[in-house]
Amino acid sequence: MTAPASPVADDAEQASEEALAALFAALDGRRNFKLEAGAGAGKTYSLVQALRRILKSKSVYLPRSDQRVACLTYTKVARDEIKARTDEDPAVFADTLHGFLWEMISPYQKALSAALHASESWKDRLAEHPEVSGLAIEYDLGIRGVHDDRITLHHNDIPELAIQLFGNEKFRSLITDRFPVIFIDEYQDTPSGLAEAVLSGYGADPKGPVVGFFGDHWQQIYDRTCGSIVHSSLTSIPKNANFRSDRSVVSFLNKLRPELPQAPRADAGEGTATVYHSNSWPGVRQGRNWKGQISQEATQACLEWLQHASPSSTWIRDSGDLKILMLTHATIANELGYPSLPGVFGSNDAFANKEDPVIEYLVDIVEPAIQAFSEHKYGELFRLLGSKKPTLNAPKDKHRWSDYFDSLISTSRAGTIGNVLDLLNSQSLFSLPTRVAKRERELKEALLALGPAEELGEPRKLVEHRALRSVPYAEVRALRSYLEDSTVFSTKHSVKGAEFDDVIVLVGRGWTKYDFAKMIAAHAPQSNPELRQAGSFQHSRNLFYVSASRAKHNLALLFVQELSDDAISVLEDWAGQENVISIEFDEAGAPRSLSA
Repeated sequence: MTAPASPVADDAEQASEEALAALFAALDGRRNFKLEAGAGAGKTYSLVQALRRILKSKSVYLPRSDQRVACLTYTKVARDEIKARTDEDPAVFADTLHGFLWEMISPYQKALSAALHASESWKDRLAEHPEVSGLAIEYDLGIRGVHDDRITLHHNDIPELAIQLFGNEKFRSLITDRFPVIFIDEYQDTPSGLAEAVLSGYGADPKGPVVGFFGDHWQQIYDRTCGSIVHSSLTSIPKNANFRSDRSVVSFLNKLRPELPQAPRADAGEGTATVYHSNSWPGVRQGRNWKGQISQEATQACLEWLQHASPSSTWIRDSGDLKILMLTHATIANELGYPSLPGVFGSNDAFANKEDPVIEYLVDIVEPAIQAFSEHKYGELFRLLGSKKPTLNAPKDKHRWSDYFDSLISTSRAGTIGNVLDLLNSQSLFSLPTRVAKRERELKEALLALGPAEELGEPRKLVEHRALRSVPYAEVRALRSYLEDSTVFSTKHSVKGAEFDDVIVLVGRGWTKYDFAKMIAAHAPQSNPELRQAGSFQHSRNLFYVSASRAKHNLALLFVQELSDDAISVLEDWAGQENVISIEFDEAGAPRSLSA
């Protein structure tokens, strides 16, 4: 069900009040709802106002004194913000989605064991350990494994197991009994299938909780998440406001996304939105995953030109809060310290998503173990390595562990991934995962079988593994930083939700699932409608929208991949023809003003 359409409000304040009135009506009518709040719309404000309404009338929404409203967030930072803005009221149970789900499902160990045995992602691990019945199932470090005394779950396991338990009517009733109202923040980041499991379980059941989703499906940029939610029990409420950006940026976003037009705040300035492209670059463009992109050296030169010699350089120089967002993987890899890894794998997803078992082991186990040893957290060290705490009766026992990790740390600083793997293979303190040991063994056997003049050409996984062994191990450490947390945008897209006065977006290739030029061209009226169904379209559109919507005042988009005529026309429509600028180059391929 969708709320009645209405014309866009005159300003953001009016649009916000209209959305809030519709939200309160759904809440009072005990209807499940979805608040669709585009970038800068003030989603958290609406969420907090809904919580305050519940707290003001607890007897209406929480009829029993032991009942609470659950507010589930995607991050601990968001959780803490909700707690602070509701004055830590005990009637509000604010937690991360994973924290809430684990609290709900952890008491049901027998059901969890059955769910694990039905899980495809656990099939191989459980086959290696047939006798696991009776082992405690835990979720603490977020690392998947079967140990002597317990089974440990990965973060991705929690929603998968919860989905299975939501099929149980008794489980659902127990949740409803404790939480008559459940709010889910950033709903688009909900793991795939979870929102549908909740809604299918409760639906429009008058005895079920009121479920409210707050988010924006155009800001879905994480893997294995649901994106848009469509269900017959949901009242859809658009919030047509933008409190963040100046008018030029809001206009650009509205052109990109006309289905959810936003009204700027009444006192918004004019701002700028400018597009720069490198179509006239005379050099030979890159191939493979970087097809159509200018060289890395030319990319850096264009970025320098943009900051110091372009029409936007005035506001860039004067900015006190400038953010450069990089949507080109080659640039990110160089900036963050893992330049070799993208060239090892045929798909960036193999290492960026830890699909390669060796990368997964080094990032999830070896690096955290080294860190735990360095910080003298030995209990965590032994848990990471998957064994009970070893007997350390004699000084020599401690010396064996200490000497080994001192050697491992030294090798990890100066050696290659192959050097570290050799050291891991040479010890008897703990076991390597079966998949890692198998990959090492298969490569050794394949190399021994080669003739004097033969090169290893197949299978691809062994070719990639051989190349991976030659990469400096320092790149694993840099990759871990990228995967876990960083201030650079594309490192887990960690600035989603953040805002900056002025933003430069460097747009290019290198990511397997992103093609921004093709996505933009697909918006041309004459383009084939099937282009919008391509796998890369939604991924590219969402990441582009998120990055372009971070700016408060000034936005500059620098394209270092080749743009088609259709893409140029679309950008001229979105930003204005006078604001789409072609960078001019000299014969050597340098921006002209830099070579002068």
